[in-house]
Amino acid sequence: MKKLLLTAFISIALGGPATAELARTTYGDWSIRCDENNYCIAETEGESSNDEAFRLKVERGAKPGGDVFVTLRPTTVLEVGMRARIEIESLEEENYGYFGTASKVYTGNEMTFGGDADRELIEKLRLGEDARIQIDYGGSTGTLTYWVKLSGLTHALLKMDEEQDRIGRLDAVVAWGGLPADGTVAIAPATAKSAPASKDTSSAVPAPQRDTTATASPPVDDLPPPVMPSQDASSGPRGLVYTVDELPESVQMMGYRTLNCQLTETLPAYGAQFYAEGDVETWIVPCTVADANVPYFMAIHIPFNPSLDEWKEFETPPDFNQPNHALVNNLFFDPDTGQVTGTTYYSPNFDCGAYERHEVMAESGDYELVEYLEKSNCDGVFGPPEGWPLSWTIDEMGG
Repeated sequence: MKKLLLTAFISIALGGPATAELARTTYGDWSIRCDENNYCIAETEGESSNDEAFRLKVERGAKPGGDVFVTLRPTTVLEVGMRARIEIESLEEENYGYFGTASKVYTGNEMTFGGDADRELIEKLRLGEDARIQIDYGGSTGTLTYWVKLSGLTHALLKMDEEQDRIGRLDAVVAWGGLPADGTVAIAPATAKSAPASKDTSSAVPAPQRDTTATASPPVDDLPPPVMPSQDASSGPRGLVYTVDELPESVQMMGYRTLNCQLTETLPAYGAQFYAEGDVETWIVPCTVADANVPYFMAIHIPFNPSLDEWKEFETPPDFNQPNHALVNNLFFDPDTGQVTGTTYYSPNFDCGAYERHEVMAESGDYELVEYLEKSNCDGVFGPPEGWPLSWTIDEMGG
């Protein structure tokens, strides 16, 4: 299972039970707990073919990009070399089999498999109803079967993402997005601007290795992100391009050199929008491919003098104590008002998350945050993010 089950469920870095656990939260048939170091364990109990106790755990540490571990804890004694299999059952398809062999048996009679979160498998788990796990003990015991429910797994893993500050990032389990795992390029340094360069993109960072089958053929039951009233731009963008060569060279370099974007992957997938007003072009460029939270950056391009080109930065609420950021998830630009909004979804169902609204200041041309909405309860109730509860407003600044 070394790369199968592990990918399957998603957990924390291997390290044993926490010494000072935080409150346990229950979602359906699953519960999750995190220790003071944000090592989190999502777990559920199962039924077995011989009526013994069984526990399935998904564990993960808080380190950026850390492996996810799936741990099987039966009662029958495990031995190194034993083989395990998991099958996911859903309304659409069944019998997704993932296999692995135990390389070590840990304290508490646990068999653990670790690795990256597999996007396709996670989607199957999210849409699944039950999972069947089989362990081949050999000898007179033979193969034992354990059944677990998947109800609540998505919410438990979402809570794990939230506690470990992974929402909208490449290493998130459920709320996967295009922001870097360690947040290193969330803000564009003011001194990092590059002069226009040639169109040779050989120095660009290669696209991340990822399985595109999950996003290429989304399940029919998946819901698209709701369209917000402010995004109902009936006139459409002034222009839309789908190749890197169609971006101004200075804008390309902003994406490649400063923000570590994967433009050769995002442009064909989403396209980049541009709005021309007089001698100024505003470009909205997707940075990294993601399932729900696609990060974009905004660039101002002056065709007759590219040395004046710049990217825009955006504020976070003051009590977040975070620097400005150049990447905004699902950024939308309204050319008529100059307003910028962004939405970060906390769930692949698009029923919860955070919504930010920025307005341009006439004198400086910079953006200030004027409103921040947040819906943390992923309850399956859908509606425009603009209708989510108000979390912060610029009126609180007393100005």
